[in-house]
Amino acid sequence: MNYYKNRKYNEKTLKYRSHPKFNVPVIGHFSDKSIRYNSILDAEKLTGINYHNIFDACVGRIYRAGLVYWEFENGRHWIKYHAKHVKGRRILRKIGFNG
Repeated sequence: MNYYKNRKYNEKTLKYRSHPKFNVPVIGHFSDKSIRYNSILDAEKLTGINYHNIFDACVGRIYRAGLVYWEFENGRHWIKYHAKHVKGRRILRKIGFNG
C-alpha cells in the first residue's frame, strides 16, 4: 500500500482499483522475454503502463499496451468483457434457440 499512499488517491479510486478484475495474474510479452505479474496493478507499478490499458489489452479491446502484448495467465476468463466490446455490436436472435 505504500505505492498508493504516495499517489494521493481518493477513497473512490482506491475502491475501484481494488476490484477483483485488476487483481488477476497477467503475463507481459516483451520483445525479448515474457514476465508474469501477480496482478494488473503490480504490472502497472513495475512497467509504468496504465492499468486500464493493460486490462483492455488482456480482454482484446486493444491489440497491445505500451508496445507489450498482454494476456491473463489463465486465459480469457473475463470473456464477458471481450464479448461485450468486440466491434461494439450486439447479436440479436431473429429465430428460436436452435435456428
